[in-house]
Amino acid sequence: MKKTTSLLLLLVLASSAVSQPSSIPVIVPKVIRTIPHDTKAFTQGLFYYKGLLYESTGLYGQSSLRVIDPKDGTIIKNIPVADIFAEGCARMDSFLVQLSWREKAALVYSLPSLKYVRSFSYDGEGWGLTSSAASFYMSNGSDTLFIRNKKFSIIGKMPVTNAGKPLLSLNELEYVKGLVYANVWFDKSIYLIQPKTGKAIKIVDCTSLVAQNASQTDQDVLNGIAYNNVTGTFYLTGKNWRYIFEVRL
Repeated sequence: MKKTTSLLLLLVLASSAVSQPSSIPVIVPKVIRTIPHDTKAFTQGLFYYKGLLYESTGLYGQSSLRVIDPKDGTIIKNIPVADIFAEGCARMDSFLVQLSWREKAALVYSLPSLKYVRSFSYDGEGWGLTSSAASFYMSNGSDTLFIRNKKFSIIGKMPVTNAGKPLLSLNELEYVKGLVYANVWFDKSIYLIQPKTGKAIKIVDCTSLVAQNASQTDQDVLNGIAYNNVTGTFYLTGKNWRYIFEVRL
């Protein structure tokens, strides 16, 4: 799954949210390249840093932290993460932070060595994570993003809405030029969220990308957003997908 509990309820809620009419602009990503992706990688988090992609993968007994060459999809480093269900990951300064689902711990690694340094503790579930220069944005599957400082203490909460309705099941996140890009569990779109208001101001329809992966299970959802600040392009993928797509929005 992401998680098997409450699956039916979340499917109904997600379906309802997607079907709501919206006046928010919708765009379609322009694919520049398709990059091979490990179909055993249950993607939970993705970000780009200094020419490399960093990916967190989940599931108990299969969680990992990976370094990928975006030129050809080669896995340069694959670090198994035992005893947790790994979730989103993000960079802050010279460190990488990787969430866990229910273990209430965020693992901290040095960059680029990926040597384990320490852990942060938090309450509730961890889903998605991204960062600006000064703070983290974290999701827990609800309609609220939690803003945390560099010590991982909560300094703010941001309810997110789409066309006036709560945007539920917020998942993997990416912070780009003052906006938060968000995957929504079981949704084929990415939502651009304005942090000051919590409103979705644009939607990226990724239906064509989902279709190209011909997933065999409903768990293989769109999940993974990374921004290349040099080229201005994005890398998009999903759980157990065959491809990472480099796109322009």
